[in-house]
Amino acid sequence: MTGSAATGMQAEADAGKERPLFLVPHRLTGYSYVSELGRSYQELGIDVVYGPENLFESTTRFDVIHLQWPEDQYRGYGSGPTDKRAESFLRRLDEHKRKGTKLIWTVHNIVPHEYVGSDLDTKVYQEVIDRADLIVHHCDDSIKLLAAAYTVPAVASVVVSFGNYAGYPDSVSRQEARKRLAIPQDAVVYLCFGALRGYKGFATLLRAYRRARVKGKFLVVAGYYTGAGGLKGKLGTLRLLLVDWLDRRARLDLKMIDDHDVQTYFRAADAVVLSHSRGLNSGVAVLGMTFGKIVIGPDLGCIGNVLRQGENLIYTANDVSELAAAMERVPTLDLVRIEATNKRVAGSWDWSIIARTILDALDQHGVLSLS
Repeated sequence: MTGSAATGMQAEADAGKERPLFLVPHRLTGYSYVSELGRSYQELGIDVVYGPENLFESTTRFDVIHLQWPEDQYRGYGSGPTDKRAESFLRRLDEHKRKGTKLIWTVHNIVPHEYVGSDLDTKVYQEVIDRADLIVHHCDDSIKLLAAAYTVPAVASVVVSFGNYAGYPDSVSRQEARKRLAIPQDAVVYLCFGALRGYKGFATLLRAYRRARVKGKFLVVAGYYTGAGGLKGKLGTLRLLLVDWLDRRARLDLKMIDDHDVQTYFRAADAVVLSHSRGLNSGVAVLGMTFGKIVIGPDLGCIGNVLRQGENLIYTANDVSELAAAMERVPTLDLVRIEATNKRVAGSWDWSIIARTILDALDQHGVLSLS
């Protein structure tokens, strides 16, 4: 038999193989992390389906369920009391596992952002850990922080990068971006991007911005404002309105930003500012570096680890003076060089490498052979 004939027969045999089937039980809308990971799995020969409805309603046997945010499955899906939905979620995981499905969990948070101190969420996170066949972390500190908060059995784990956002459009110039947003061309622009939630420390950012002695400074806040209930929420909304009304050196776009418009905000910015009071990971940090921006961020969880891989400014979380001082440094830095460095570093956080590393970990730890 000739080599070409043997190769053709092997190709036919490979084509006849059934592709592994993964479930990523999260919606694609608003979750570029999910779509990028799923696309990379597919490129590596895995079939992927999405959505919580497939976790709860499908009778299909999945080879793997790759869970991201457990709370999505009982706080963001279904009806009835939250504790009953949580019980249903865990029960469905068990039903899938009895069919032989393996469970991967990526640790995005140690606790859900909006439910710190919740006994229910702590219990569910522990139950997920107990059921996991592989736990994925975005830095070594994540392993330590999870072990400090929960009882983690001898489960397989792997550390991978947080994938970049190179899939976003990036064609608008700095000049055009500032023109679109009505920002002076000579301003020093600080960007706060993403959903404004309580843990993002927006009050800290405002205090630091006002204290920072930077000529021509300009603050852009872009992202959906979730707010809070009661008097505290009303006061927070009033504070934002006053900033928008009184400060001519600020622009607040409190809305969801369309994917195509993300480039406008990042191209207009000189620096991206994170003011988290707590947290483990930050997609905005990776997004800022993907666009080559210097990121000013707190030394929390994996955030400091991400920023140290490029050229960025790190400060102690909740320290207004340190944050203001970091903001004051921006006009003195070589932002052209920093852009080249951060884009190169972010470019190495390739989704296909991340997906391949997870698949290899499944095989190496004897969880599931995909060869």
